Amino acid sequence: MAVAAEPQFEAEQSGAGARVVASSIRSLRQRKGWTVAALADKVGLDKGYLSRLERGEKSPSVGTLLKIAEALGVQIGHLFGETTVDEAITVVRSSELLSFSKGKSPKSQIILPAGGHRRLSAFMIEPGLERESSKTEHPGDEFLYVLEGVVEVAFPDRTITLDAGDCLHFDGHLRHQLRRVGSESPKVLLVVAQDLPRASAEA
Repeated sequence: MAVAAEPQFEAEQSGAGARVVASSIRSLRQRKGWTVAALADKVGLDKGYLSRLERGEKSPSVGTLLKIAEALGVQIGHLFGETTVDEAITVVRSSELLSFSKGKSPKSQIILPAGGHRRLSAFMIEPGLERESSKTEHPGDEFLYVLEGVVEVAFPDRTITLDAGDCLHFDGHLRHQLRRVGSESPKVLLVVAQDLPRASAEA
């Protein structure tokens, strides 16, 4: 007697469902710092097949999804965006914010520290009149959004002035200097995005 094939999730037959599953698997794998090969080995899948799953090019069976969810330590509903794991959401209350200032450095407040699975960190900065040199060593990105006042960001070969409501994005390794322009004390939201660990790449 022929054995019935494993049923496919109906949601996966739509492009939207496949994209959600693909994105969830990739995101959870990267959060753990695993390579495609590492997850494939844990689940018992071909690396190339798992890679196509993460790109939404293949629709996995129920059995395959159950194995992937077990390896990643989540419920299968999480792969469809129906549930969340605790570490996927971070809440920082206003009472938990930390402020610091040293020497001529601009007054800063840590809004969201990076760490563990989280590659984003956010700060509120109040630049002074003197230029503050900043040499970042990470290969990620930086994003500045001016909430109040006017600031000047000087790079080795150019200087950019930003008014309230303006934003600036640049490679994190670039040397830059930040200072306020005018008498009004500015407030700047700084977001730093670290690159994902090397282990998360396909290897």
